[in-house]
Amino acid sequence: MEKFHLNPFSITPSGLRSLCMTLLILLFAAAVDPAVAGEQAAGTQQPTIQAKGRVVDTNGAAVAGAAVTIKGGTAGGTITDAQGAFSLRVRKGALLHVSFLGYQAREIAVVDASPLTVTLTEEAHKVEDVVIVGYGVQKKESVLGAISQVSNEQLVNSGTTNITNAIAGKLSGVTTIQTSGQPGNNDADIFIRGVSSWNGSKPLVLVDGVERSFADLDPNEVASISVLKDASATAVFGAKGANGVIIVTSRTGRTGKPRMNVSLSYGLDFPTKIPNHISSAQTASLLNVALKNVQSYGSLIPRSEIDEYARPSSRLNTIRYPDNDWFDIVLRNCAQTVNANYNVSGGSERVKYFLSLGYTHEGSIFRDFSEWDHANFRYDRINYRSNLDFDVTKSTKLSVKVGGVLGIRDKPTGASVSGLFNMMYSASPMMYPAYFPAWVLDEIPDKDYPDATGDRISSSRTAYFKNVQATLSTGDFDQITDNKLYTDLNLVQKLDFITKGLSLKANVSLSTYYSRVSQTAANTNPSFYIDWEKYDTGEGNPWIYSAASDVVFEQTPYAVTRGSMENTYYATFYWEGAVDYNRTFGDHTVTALALFNQRENIKTSNFPYRTQGLVGRVTYDYKHKYLFECNLGYTGSEQFAPENRYGFFPAVAVGWVPSQEGWWKRAMPWWSKMKIRYSDGLVGSDSSDSRWLYFSSYSSGSDGYIYESAAANLVAQWEEARKRDLGIEMGWLNNRLTLNLDLFDEKRTNMLVSPNVTMLVGTSYKEVNRGSMKKHGIDIELGWTDKTASGFAYNLSAMVSLNENRITNFEDAPYAPDYQKTAGKPYKGQTNGVDIVDSGYYESIDDIHNYPAYTADWNFVNIGAYKYLDYSADGQLTDKDLHAIAGSQYPLAICSFNAGFSYKGFEFSMLWYANFGKWVEYNKSWEIEFNKGDYRITKSQLDYWRPDNRDADHATLVYGGTSGHPMYMWAGGSGDAGAKMMLAGRTWRKADYVALKEVYLAYTFNAKRLRDRVGFRSLSLYLTATNLFTLSGLVEGDPQSTTFTSGFYPQMTSVKLGVKIGF
Repeated sequence: MEKFHLNPFSITPSGLRSLCMTLLILLFAAAVDPAVAGEQAAGTQQPTIQAKGRVVDTNGAAVAGAAVTIKGGTAGGTITDAQGAFSLRVRKGALLHVSFLGYQAREIAVVDASPLTVTLTEEAHKVEDVVIVGYGVQKKESVLGAISQVSNEQLVNSGTTNITNAIAGKLSGVTTIQTSGQPGNNDADIFIRGVSSWNGSKPLVLVDGVERSFADLDPNEVASISVLKDASATAVFGAKGANGVIIVTSRTGRTGKPRMNVSLSYGLDFPTKIPNHISSAQTASLLNVALKNVQSYGSLIPRSEIDEYARPSSRLNTIRYPDNDWFDIVLRNCAQTVNANYNVSGGSERVKYFLSLGYTHEGSIFRDFSEWDHANFRYDRINYRSNLDFDVTKSTKLSVKVGGVLGIRDKPTGASVSGLFNMMYSASPMMYPAYFPAWVLDEIPDKDYPDATGDRISSSRTAYFKNVQATLSTGDFDQITDNKLYTDLNLVQKLDFITKGLSLKANVSLSTYYSRVSQTAANTNPSFYIDWEKYDTGEGNPWIYSAASDVVFEQTPYAVTRGSMENTYYATFYWEGAVDYNRTFGDHTVTALALFNQRENIKTSNFPYRTQGLVGRVTYDYKHKYLFECNLGYTGSEQFAPENRYGFFPAVAVGWVPSQEGWWKRAMPWWSKMKIRYSDGLVGSDSSDSRWLYFSSYSSGSDGYIYESAAANLVAQWEEARKRDLGIEMGWLNNRLTLNLDLFDEKRTNMLVSPNVTMLVGTSYKEVNRGSMKKHGIDIELGWTDKTASGFAYNLSAMVSLNENRITNFEDAPYAPDYQKTAGKPYKGQTNGVDIVDSGYYESIDDIHNYPAYTADWNFVNIGAYKYLDYSADGQLTDKDLHAIAGSQYPLAICSFNAGFSYKGFEFSMLWYANFGKWVEYNKSWEIEFNKGDYRITKSQLDYWRPDNRDADHATLVYGGTSGHPMYMWAGGSGDAGAKMMLAGRTWRKADYVALKEVYLAYTFNAKRLRDRVGFRSLSLYLTATNLFTLSGLVEGDPQSTTFTSGFYPQMTSVKLGVKIGF
C-alpha cells in the first residue's frame, strides 16, 4: 500500500482555515468576472432590438426572479420583476436562456420586437425521482437496490437539530434509539434492518461521498439522506458495507437570481419522564413494613416521627424531618433552545453557489446553583457551509465544498450525567435537607464558628449518600470545544470526443478535527450535617463538617483555571478517481463505473490507518422494463495481516417492470406501477475491538519480566454477510396509492469472537473468525397521496419493519448446558433469566417449606417472596437455573404512521412511531428496595405483595441495610442459598411503546401580497413539537433505552415557534 506523507501537525487549524478560504475566494473571483458590455459576433454584426416579455408558470402566474440571459454571450442579462416582466437589449436572432429554481429552463429565439411569453414547467425530476447510490446517482425507475430516501423538507420540518433523531420513522428498515437528551450529547444509535453483529452494527455514514459523522450537521444544509440496505446497493463499499450505508448529500446552488432564506425559532424543552415523588412519610411507613419482614423491630420508625415528616410541627423540624423531591429541587421545568439559519443560493451558467450559516443553542434542565452559567449542561453550535459549482468549460465541471462545525459543550466537572441522575434516583427524601438556610444558624449556633452566617451545603453522615445540589454548587466546570473543518474538491471531465457518455471523475477531500477540553475550578465550600442527638442533649457542637472538606466560608471567585486537560487532533485524507460511462442506444441504456479510492486517518499520537478500494459497476436497462446490475467491491484494510488485507465482494441484481409492458397497460390502466427486483451478494465488515490482531500482545509482571498475554492471529479476516432481497414496488391510480415490500435475509459468518483456550497453553488468543449470526425480516411501506379540485392536498403513509436475528455459532463454555449457551438465542437477549411459578409468590409458610427446592439454608425467605422455577430440576435453586427468556433489547417490529395536509397556506403533519418486541435490562438495584441501607423506594415497588394484594407486580418488602442480609443487598450472597439470587429475570422488563414523535403546523402568507407590501418572496410561521407523549408499560426509565443502570438525562419534549422568511 502506498504511503502518504501527510503531516497534519504542520498545519494549524487557523492556517488550514486561511488556506481554504483563500482558495475559495480565488475560485469564486475567477468564475464571476464582471460582465463585459456588448457582444462580439463572428462576421457581420446583427442589429440590436429591445426584447421584452413575461415569464409565467403553467397556471399563468408570474414567475418573479427568473434569470434571463443570452446564451453563448457574456453580457449580464436581467431578472424578471414582481409581475414576471423583463426587458433586455439583444441582437436580432439571439437565443434567450430563461431559468428559475424548481423549473425546467427554456430557450427562446428573439426574431423581432414582439412581446414574448415564456412558460416554465416544474422540473420533471424532483429529489424523490432521483436516488443517491454508492458513488453515483440513478433514476428511481432504474434502481434495483433496496434504498430509502428522506428529503430536506422532512428533516427541517422535524424540529430536531440532531439529524440522527430527525430520521426516526421516516425510513423503512431503520431503527433509531436515542438514550439521552443531554445538550450536545443526544445522538441516536442507528441500525439498518436490526443488529447483525456483536462487533458493531452501526452503518457506514458518508457525507458528500466521504466517511464522516452527520449528527452535528445543520438540517438546513442537507439536501437528502439515502439509506442503502441490500447487497446490490452496498457491495461497492466492500468491507465497510455489511451494516448498511447512509449517504448524506449537502445542498447545492441552482441557476437563477440569489434566493435568501432566514429561519429563526425559539423553543422550550420539557423532560418526557421524571419519577414520581414518594414522600418521606410514605417512605418511612414502607420502611417499617420492610423492617418487620426481616424481624428488625428495634429499628422501626416511631409513629410520631412519621407524623413529623408528613406535617412538621415547627420550622426547625422541616430541616430535621425533610421531605425532599430531589428532581424538583435540582431540575427546572424546562430548558430553552434557539435555532437560527441563513442561507443563500443561486448562480449563472458558469457558477452556482449555496452558502449557509447556522446557530444552535441547547439549554439545561438543571438549575443553576453557582454564579456561573457555564457550571451546567449547555451546548452551542455554529455550522457553516459554502458549496460552489463551476462550469469551467462545457465539458469540465469543478465543485468546491467547504463545511465546518464549531461546537462548545459545558458540563460540571467530575459530575457525569449518569452520576448526577444516579444521585437523584438513589437519594432518600428523608435523610438530610437539600441545604441549610441561613436561619438555621440562628436556631442552632455553630459553637466552633459562632460568627458564621449564610446558607450551608448539606451532606449525609455517610459518604456514600451524596447531595446532588451540593455537587452542583461547587461551580467547577469543563468546557469541550470541537472544531471540524471539511474541504472537498470534485472534478468531472467529459470525454465525449472519445465516445459519447464517457467521463473522468476525481474527488480529493481533507477532513480535520480539533478538540480541546479545558477545566475551570473554584475552591470547594464545606458541607455539613447536624447531629440531632447532640442537639437534643446539648452536649458538644451539633454541626459536623464533612471529612473531605476544607473549612472556608467565603465564596471563592472563579479564578483558578487548571488549563487544558486534553487536546486531540486528527486529519483524514481521502481521494478517489473514477471512469464513468452512461449512454443510451435506442431502447438500451448502459452504464459502467470503475473507481479507485484511498483513505488515510492520522490521529495525534496513534499510528496512521489506511484503507484502499476498487469499485466496479455495470447496469443495463431495456425500455425501463428489464433491468440488470452487477456491483463489485475489492477492499483492502490495515486491520488484518498483509496477506489477508484484501477481500472481494460481488453482488448482482435483476429486475422486471411488467407495468411497462403494453399488455399490462391495456389490461390494467389503473395499476400504474409494478416492479419486481431481486438481489444477492456478499458484503463485509472489518470492525474489531483490536487493530493489531496479527501481533501478539505482551505484558510485564510485578518483578519486571515480560510475557505473552495474547497470542497473535495471523489469519484473521473481515466478517462476511450474504444478503438476499426480494422487492416488489406497486402503485395504483397514477401512483396515488403505493405499496412497497422487501423480503430479506442475511447470514453473517467469519465473525470475530474470543476463543476458548485451555490453561495448558499458558496464554490467551486474540479473536478468531468462528462466530456466525443470521437474520430475516420484511419492510413494508404503504402510502396515499392526493389533491382535490379545491387545492386540498393530503398524504397518509405507514411503515412496518419486522426483523429477527439468531446467533448460530459462538464460543460458549465447553460444558455449559444448551439452555445456557449463547448460540441459538437472539443477540442482546436475556440468557440469564428465570421463570416464576404458580402465582409467582410464596403464599404461606407451608408453601415455602413444601417447595421442592427448599433447603434449611434459606434465611429470611418471607411469605410474598418470589417463587422461582427450579429449571434444572436438581432440587435446589442455583445459577444452573438461569436460562434464556423471551425478548431482546432491540425491537422485533418498528412501525410509523405519518399524516399531513396543505390547504390555502396552511400545512400540517404528524408522525407516530412505535417499537414492539423490545425489552430493557435494569440494574439489580431497581428490584431491591431500600438498597444498601438507603431510605428510598421506587414507584414500581409500591405495588408489592401483601395478603390483600396477591396479584402484585413486586415481591413483599424487605430491608437489606445490614451485613446480616447480604441477599437483599446484592442478590447473590450465600446466606439464602439461591432463594433470592435469581433477580435477573425480574430486571428484564418489557419496553414496547407508542410515541407521538413529531407535529408540524405552519401558515405561509400569500406570496404576491408579500412582494407588493414588504418585498418578501415568502413568509411562514410554524410550530413544531417532538416527543409529545409516549405510551408504555414501563414505570421507571425510558422505553427507548436498551439498559437502565444508574440514571439518564431524560428525553425532551420540545415545542418550538419559528419563522421562515424568503427574499
